[in-house]
This record gives sequence, structure tokens and C-alpha cells, in this order.
Amino acid sequence: MSTHGKLRKAEYDAQVKELRSQLGEQLRGLETQAEAKQQLLQDLGDFLRRKGELELEYGRGLERAAERLGARLREHPAMRRGDQDLPSGLQCCQAVLLQARQAGREHGALGEACVGPLNLALAQLSEDVGRLTKKAKELQQRSQEDLLAAVAEVQPALRTYQGYQAEALSAEAKLREAERQEEKRGGRPNPSSAPPGPPAGVGAKTPRRGSMTKGERLVEKRLVRAQEAQLKAAKARNDYLLLLGAANARLRVHFLHDLDHLLDCCDLGFHTGLARTLQRYMGAERRARGGPLGRLEGLDGAVRGLDPSGDKAKVMEANPNAYCLPPSFEYQPHEGDEVAEVVAEGSLRAELSQRLQQLQTRLSALDLENEELSKTLQATLGSLAELMGTEEHDGSELGIQESQDPTPTRTPPGKRRAQLQETESFYLAKLSDFLRDRSVQAKLESKRDQLQAALKRAASAEKLYRTPQRLRCPRPLSQCPGQGFPSDLETFVQSTGEPIPLVVKSCIRYINLHGLQHEGIFRVPGSQVEVSELRNAFERGEDPLADPVTPISLDSVAGALKLFFRGLQPPLLPPELYNDLIATDQLPTGPYRLAQLHAVLSQLSAPTLVLLRYLFAFLNHLSQYSDENLMDAHNLAVCFGPALGGLPPGTDPVGAQPRFNAAVAALVLQPDAAFPAPPALSGPIYEKCMALHVDDGDCDSLQLEGVAEEGDAPPGTSPSALPISCDDPPMAPGPRRWWGRPEVNGARSLIPHTFPVLPECASPVDGEFKNPPTETTLEPSSRAEPKSSGDRQGLAQTFTEVDKAVSRHMTSVFQELRGRAALKPLGAPNSPPAFPKE
Repeated sequence: MSTHGKLRKAEYDAQVKELRSQLGEQLRGLETQAEAKQQLLQDLGDFLRRKGELELEYGRGLERAAERLGARLREHPAMRRGDQDLPSGLQCCQAVLLQARQAGREHGALGEACVGPLNLALAQLSEDVGRLTKKAKELQQRSQEDLLAAVAEVQPALRTYQGYQAEALSAEAKLREAERQEEKRGGRPNPSSAPPGPPAGVGAKTPRRGSMTKGERLVEKRLVRAQEAQLKAAKARNDYLLLLGAANARLRVHFLHDLDHLLDCCDLGFHTGLARTLQRYMGAERRARGGPLGRLEGLDGAVRGLDPSGDKAKVMEANPNAYCLPPSFEYQPHEGDEVAEVVAEGSLRAELSQRLQQLQTRLSALDLENEELSKTLQATLGSLAELMGTEEHDGSELGIQESQDPTPTRTPPGKRRAQLQETESFYLAKLSDFLRDRSVQAKLESKRDQLQAALKRAASAEKLYRTPQRLRCPRPLSQCPGQGFPSDLETFVQSTGEPIPLVVKSCIRYINLHGLQHEGIFRVPGSQVEVSELRNAFERGEDPLADPVTPISLDSVAGALKLFFRGLQPPLLPPELYNDLIATDQLPTGPYRLAQLHAVLSQLSAPTLVLLRYLFAFLNHLSQYSDENLMDAHNLAVCFGPALGGLPPGTDPVGAQPRFNAAVAALVLQPDAAFPAPPALSGPIYEKCMALHVDDGDCDSLQLEGVAEEGDAPPGTSPSALPISCDDPPMAPGPRRWWGRPEVNGARSLIPHTFPVLPECASPVDGEFKNPPTETTLEPSSRAEPKSSGDRQGLAQTFTEVDKAVSRHMTSVFQELRGRAALKPLGAPNSPPAFPKE
């Protein structure tokens, strides 16, 4: 990596470190707020308890004083005589005695309420605050883990993009060097720099390999590699930009929306419970004092002024470093790459269109689900507030009978407490689902918007050019020795020399190109008919997925891949390693667990490790699209665990398989740490960005877009427009070059650069031609001038030495092409290619 790339990585690491610090401050802020609330409630409870003790002591003192006064009044002569008409002074003393006894009872009731029910209510409120804060902290930790996971996905995507971009630059430099060397050797125009020859979107077909010089073959080979590298770099850049946008969208949702809900969850019931407790305290005070007093009016106004939203805003304003939105992650282009947006050109257009449709389907389902969750949350929050605002203790416990807020039906405190906690748990569960779905929705909406913008740009620029695909010859059986579905892996590798079987490479490549976002991949069963057809084709040594004529179901391809691994005997993870693998499930997640997995897997043979490393790297890549395909590491482990491993004899599969799947899930999450790296274990490595299947031995020639060789027809010239007659001199047999046309009337075809033509005087006799066919070139300027009859006879005599079977074959090809050209003209506007397929 260049110095520029290292600086970019340092900036990214610093930004991630700052984000982690900010998230840590948020968690500490929740704990600080909870401690402050609990301390406030504890201080208020201590005050009420002390006040209650004083009120009880005061009430008991009044009662003792009233008892002494009553004893003295009973000694009065009028009281002894039992007179009905008592003196007025004695009546006043009796009134004072009654008032003192009533005040003593009221102060005693107030003291008992402060020491008992009110203090108990504050203690329960403090417990609720601690419990809700703990659950809100768990929710926030899950939200932060999801956020950091979205941010962490950006870094490997960035490394992959930079690696493929560097490969593209290197391949382009090698191509330019090969072109310069070819120019120096022969002075012939370069294939990649020559003007486009065939019009109307007809792709230029390269010469036959046998007719090309060594330098031309090198240029052709490097041109193909450069185009493949450009396609991979474009796909990697698209993935990087989509993940970058999703991470920034998740960042905004967390700081602008999730934190608001989490802070509300921490405050849930605090203000309501505090207001209810203080209102009951004021009622007891008023009753104890005989009516409302002036000093209680201020407390009553403060209780009515409790503002949860205002308190939440003050908390966020007091901690700007923890709650302010951090800067978005910026796009970091590789050196020489000026494209800063998702591209949908050439072969990428169909892939991105399919991906956009899948995103829109997933978002439609998420919108409905979020709408239902939002309604459920609102209804549950109302029920929760009603339960929290309900009187837990009636006025009899306070020794008073309040007239405010009468409760027609009272629920027992224990039952009300159980209902409150049950409703609270339901609310928190729904809130967790709502936050998770909105996080996924934000990331998918970001990807959808980027894809829509890319496709709109491609449509507005009329970049609808369909790159012609290479005509592919059937794969010979000799090039695919061995069985397509071997039963023993090591025997297969030793006999064929292929470390990765063809079925594994082909199925993974097909899913990589078409099915990373396919919902339920490997979980939804495919068609048994298609799976059987795929297996039969691989058994014959063919690759039915290299360039399928008809689309094949992704579920069927996934089923064929699972069928391959299920049929291996012994399995890739043999029963001998079962106990060691499930033992790692008991270890805490971290480097030590991965080291143990690495040690267990090191007992396997090298061919098995190479195949497992390739497979789990692909599964890890597939799990990165779990927001769209709904297949995370656990789901993939459930699908692949039974196919990869065997349980020891006598083991209960119901209880053992989940533990084995947990070990497989750990391998899906961390394949790089669990398997040996390439220096320690040589073999193929899975690549995230794959191009279409390319095999240099498939056909005699490669189709290169926009390549024109010496002697080709000038731009705008149609083969059918050139004069053809018996008077044209025959051309000596030589290398034949081809124009490639992707489709004519729905069928692929080739147009030869030179082709044989029957003179008018020629006629077949016994399946052969008496007069040899002449070859007419597409280039009028390259035709020789008419020669003498002697020269013509010499050339004709030379041409009669050509193999008659080749002449018959080429004549039939020419007649077929002339018939097709008569059905459909070849003219169509040119369109510049983007990144052609192989």
C-alpha cells in the first residue's frame, strides 16, 4: 500500500477511535444519570424518613400533653359532678384538648406515611430507575455494536477496493508496456488503441491464435486481464461506496433518533412516579395542617412543572461530546481513481438493477413491520404510563381519605407490580426490535438511493450498451478429469491436481455474481430437477454455470453446492474433531477461542484446509450482506453445519448439533484467524470481486471489444455492402480473422474477415467443387489489381491444394451468414463500452 493509502488508513483509524470514545461516553453518561437520579431519590427518602420520625415524635408528644391536660380537667369539680352545662372556660380547655388530640393523630399519620408508604414508593422508584437504566444500557450496547459492525464493514471493503484498483493500474501499465514493445518490433497498430472497426455495436473478434505473433498474443492476453481487473475494481468500488453510505446512514440514525429513544427509556416512569409520590406527600401535609398552606403552593407548582423532554435536552446539552453527531466517514479513493460514485455501466447494470429490486422488496416489508411496531410501542407506552400513574397505596395507609384522583377499582400492590414489570419487558422488547429494524432500514435506504442514482445516471447518459459475451465452446472432458462430485476429497486432489473442485468454484462464482443479496440463500431449497441436472453436468466434466443459456435458480445452485459437501466421505470436519470443536464453544469470544479453533483445524490435511479456507471466506463474504439476504453467520452455520461435519456414533443430534453449529458460526465470522494464511498453506484464495468465467483453453479466439487488426474493414463498412464476383482475384489461403456480432435475430453469430465465394461458373459435382472457391476480403483497398490469365491460373492451381473439407465448411458458413444478413441489417448506432464481460 502506498504512503497515501497509509495516511488514509490512519485517518480512518483515528475517526473510528474517536467514535468508540464517544460511544463509551454515552454509556458512562447513562450510568451517571442513573446514579444522579437514584441519589436524588435516596436523599428525598432520607428527608421524608427523618421528617416522619419527627412527626411521629411530635404527634406522640402532643398526645402525652393532651393526656396530662385531660387528667387535670377531669379533676375539675364540675366534671366530677357530671354537670351538663360546663363553664365556658372549661369548654375552651376541652376544645384545646380535642384539637391537640386531632393534631397528634394527624401528625402521627403524616409521620407514618413519610416513614412507610412514601419512603417505600421512592425506594421502588429508585429500583425501577436502576433496572430500566440497565436494560437501556443493554439496548444501547446492541445499537452501538450494530453501528460499529456497519463501520467495520467499510475497512475490509476499502482494502479490497484498493487492492483491486492497484491490480487494475498494474494490469493497465503492463498492457501499455506490451503495446509499446509491439510497436517497436513491428510498427503495427495496437489492438487496444486502434479505432473501432465494426459499426452497430458489433464487437471486434480477435484473430485466431495460430495466426498471431507472440507480441500480439501478449497484448491480447494483457488486454483481457486489464479488462477483468477494471471490472473487479468497479465492483469493489461499488461495494465500498454502498457500505460507506450505509455506515454513514447508520451513524446518523443512531445519533439523531436512537439516542432520543434510549434516553426516554431511561427516564421511563421517573417523572411520573416522583410527581405521584410528592402529590401524596402534599395531601398528607394539607390534611395534617388542616388545609392548604402557602408554602405548599410552590411545591405544587414545581410538581406540575416536571418536564421529561426538557430534562433530556438539558442532559444532551450538558454532554455535547457524547451526543453531538460526529462527522461522516469520507470516501477514500485509491491513487489514480477519479470515480467517487457507484457506477452502473456495462455488465454491472443488470447486477445493480437486480440488487435494487431486492432492496425495494426488503424495504417494503420493513416499512410495514416498522409501522406496526410503532403503533404497538405507542399503545404499550400509554398502558405503561397508566400503570405507573396508578395509586399503589390508597389513603387509608396515610391515615387520610383524599378526594383528589379517585380510583374506582384498586389493584393489589403485588399484582400491579407484576403487571408493570410484564408491560415494561414487553415495551423494551418491542423497542429493541424497532431500533434494530430502523437501523437495517437506514442502511438499506442508503444503498437503495445510491443504486437508484447510479442507474438514473446510466440511463440519462444512454449507456445501455450490452457488451457482447464471448462465444464459448463446450468444455472438453479431458480438461476436467475426475468426477464432478467426488466422494473422497484427497483422492480427487491427488488424481486431478485441482485443489478446489470445479463444482465448488463454479457454484461460488455464480452466487458471487448473482446471489449475494438473494433472500434466504442456502436456506430455501431449490428445484430437485435443476439440482440433478447440475450434478449430471458436473459429473460429465462440464461447467453448466460458466455461461448458462437459460437462467438457473440461485436456490438450485446453492442446493448443488450443499449436496457436494454432504456427499464427501469422510466429511471435511470428521467426527474425531467433534469434541475439540464443541469445546471451543465454551470459551469466551476472543483471540484465545480463535487460537483454539486454529489449533484444532491444523490437525486436518492440507487439501481439506485449502477447501475449507476457500469455503468459509466465501461464507464470511455472504454474511456481510445479511441485512439483505437475511443469512447471518448463525443461519449459515445451521445450513452448512450438518453438511460439513459428522457426529460421533451414539451422539444425540438434537443436543449436539447446535453446539457444533456454534463452532461453525465462529469459523464463518473469523475465517482469516482460524485458517492458515497463504504463506503457511499454499492454495487458491477466495476473491470477493469475481468476473465471469474465463478459460484460455475454451475457444480458439477471444472476443475483444473495439480491437481492429491490420487488413480489417474500415469503420462503417458492412460485409454485405462489398462487391463480390467471379472477376475478383482469388486470395492465397492464409490466417482467417473474424468479426464478432453478439446477436442476430436472437442468435449469436460470427462474420469472417475473409470468406470463400462461389463464382457463377462454379457448380458442385459429387459433393465437391470443380472450380475452387475464391476468398473475398472485406477491405476493397486491400484487393489486388486484376492480373493476367496466367497469373490467375497459377493462383487457382495453388488454391486447389486447400483441403476440400475446409472449403465446403466455409462455404456453408458464408451462405448462412449471408442469409442472416438479408433478414436483419447490421447497422445500429455505436456505443462506447464500459467494462466488458469476458
